[in-house]
Amino acid sequence: MSPNHNQETDATVVESTGPNDAHAPATTPFYLNLPLELWQHIYSFLPHSSLLEGALVCSTGALSLPLYCQSQIWASFGADDWVFEGIYQGLCRNARLLRKVTCTAKSQIQVLTTRECRYLTHLDCEQLRFLNAHVLEEILENNAEGLLSLRLRLDRTLFQVVASKVERMTGLKELYLQHWEGVHQEAIAALLEACPHIETFSLGYNSLYPFQLDNLRLDVPLSRLDAPLSDAGIGPGPVSNRQLLPKTKPMFKVRTLILDGSAILHEGVVLNLASRCPELETLSMQGCHGIRLTSKFITTLAKAVPSLRHVNFTNQSTTDDFFTTLFTVLPCLKELRAINSSLTNTDIQVLLQNSASSLEVLDIGFSTSLESRSVLAVLTQCPRLKYLDARGVDFNPRDMEAQDVWVCRQLVVLRLEILLPKRAHYAAGEPAQIRERIYQQLGRLDKLKSLQLGAGSKDRGVNILEMSLLTGLSTLSTLNRLERLDIKGLNHAVRGSEVVWMLAHWPGLKSMGILLDTNADMELIQTVNRSHKHIRIW
Repeated sequence: MSPNHNQETDATVVESTGPNDAHAPATTPFYLNLPLELWQHIYSFLPHSSLLEGALVCSTGALSLPLYCQSQIWASFGADDWVFEGIYQGLCRNARLLRKVTCTAKSQIQVLTTRECRYLTHLDCEQLRFLNAHVLEEILENNAEGLLSLRLRLDRTLFQVVASKVERMTGLKELYLQHWEGVHQEAIAALLEACPHIETFSLGYNSLYPFQLDNLRLDVPLSRLDAPLSDAGIGPGPVSNRQLLPKTKPMFKVRTLILDGSAILHEGVVLNLASRCPELETLSMQGCHGIRLTSKFITTLAKAVPSLRHVNFTNQSTTDDFFTTLFTVLPCLKELRAINSSLTNTDIQVLLQNSASSLEVLDIGFSTSLESRSVLAVLTQCPRLKYLDARGVDFNPRDMEAQDVWVCRQLVVLRLEILLPKRAHYAAGEPAQIRERIYQQLGRLDKLKSLQLGAGSKDRGVNILEMSLLTGLSTLSTLNRLERLDIKGLNHAVRGSEVVWMLAHWPGLKSMGILLDTNADMELIQTVNRSHKHIRIW
């Protein structure tokens, strides 16, 4: 289209409030008058950054191309999108299309205060360094009814703003109040009681040690329920007797509770909050300070929320009998994340006895007390497993018997370290037999999308898996859904022929972490980068 083309005579500007309204004008050139489904297929080959740049330079409504582009791109605005030139003008021009917005530390969110921006469903201002209370109030005033997810870093002023609008947020499902300055239990109770339909609630990275949330206990009279929400929890000091009302406390619908990184000195903080959340399914206490989880704690918690199925105790201090008790009182677990934990082989045995048939996610990376046989037991006993991270736990393939079969064929993500212990001599042909056995088991995992293999440190064992065509790489041709491959940890150089084979048999690859063999292969990689720009090789 030439610069002097008269847009007013050849095309009609069409207002669009969403993807369903993005129809091409009658005067659109015939080669652009395509069904939206076909445009969607064409755009699926472009990265998000290219589509956003196209949305910034296209005039709204000129053609079906920019209309579709803008209605789709502006609906989800991520943290990485704030860097583009002219982005603020684009936000103002397309404010009515915004649905999900994630801010960076320096985002100027004043552009969201316009009245055209009234269809937000997700607002994430957690990383925003300075958030003006008046700006937040205007945004919530225009979008309170439609918000489904809200992430904020609160102080006392911002809490008053949120408290004054929370009763209008009838559809709110996710509330993240992390790094809350001046948090105390009356404020937490006031928000939850005013918005009991929240399903995901986060108090991560807060100082929760001064209190135990005993005001949430069912046997304590409901406090300050009839007081204005904007005053609840503001200022220190106990609640007066005249504010205690003998009313029945409502139960919350919280299904996911996140307390990552918080300072907690009392188990009551978790137990009292959980007592009001009978439908709780997920609990994350990753790296909480000041608390050591005990078997008594998890036993009491299991009685309050028997539906708990997903737990995250990564980098969390626990007693020696904590995990054994956890796996006993909460059978049928679906997710366990316990990176850098005190898990033992006995704990894994109890876990598999109670949850082998239901376990879907298991992250036991860098749990140094575990041995190879525990990893093998997981691989051979968990048919529904979709995610396994066992980095830092050496898996010795010599532990595998001929009849052992990896039954976890639903695996989507696998991170494993495979190595043989150092020995002076192996029987003739033994390493080749072990390698073939591993290739056969890996080839069964045809749903894998992410595969990371390592061989530990060089001084801890012998590299057995080379991922080369000479040793059986072709056995893995069944992994045609693979998107991410990281085999740098195998400490074995990959040749250009292997790279070409991977690209041919794994068409969905998006990133590869490999060690290159020679300078000639480096040139091949550069050629691959030019012909497969969507693949990142490092």
